[in-house]
Amino acid sequence: MVRVDMSQKYSQGEQIKMINFRKLNKDEKQSRYSNMRARCGKEYQDRNPRYYGTFMCDIWENNKELYYKWLDENFYEVNGEQMDVDKDILRYGNKQYHPDLCLIVPHSINAFYETLEVGKTNIKQNPVTRKYSVKINDGGKWISSTGIDTYNRALDIYCDIKQGILITKAKALKDYVPEKVFMALMNTDIRAINSKHYLANESEV
Repeated sequence: MVRVDMSQKYSQGEQIKMINFRKLNKDEKQSRYSNMRARCGKEYQDRNPRYYGTFMCDIWENNKELYYKWLDENFYEVNGEQMDVDKDILRYGNKQYHPDLCLIVPHSINAFYETLEVGKTNIKQNPVTRKYSVKINDGGKWISSTGIDTYNRALDIYCDIKQGILITKAKALKDYVPEKVFMALMNTDIRAINSKHYLANESEV
């Protein structure tokens, strides 16, 4: 069912947000609930260490019908996308599946958030020139910057590139996702998320 999102006022001529909300059937809800419970279990977390410590709130743990109700109120679809229940966008690093902390988002967005923090291959130092380079993959396209004087400056550039990619993704989805999802994407501060990776012994932090 396509529903008009009236949560925001639009000026004359501006496109109204049209979101494809859909109520899942009972089997689909049960499958999603079972998958969420599995991600909170030791066996799954042993195979996927990034899920260590993930747990379900008592509200959903003790009453799956409340989770089903949350899905009824929040589930929507974006063409060509698998839709995921995400727990990390509203509060980065969050481990709890909770109705106030979760969003329904396209899988491509969920996967992008798994790569917000700088990886070992994103920033490299040339052993001869001692200069740093940044390299980021954006959907199969490489974005790079070279000749950077310090690691911290390279990390600034990494964060700026990733922030730009996220803003582009968010704007492309603006008319197809609820306002709270769009705003959560736009308000994500990638430099703050990467603050722990800056080097304290460099002057540029």
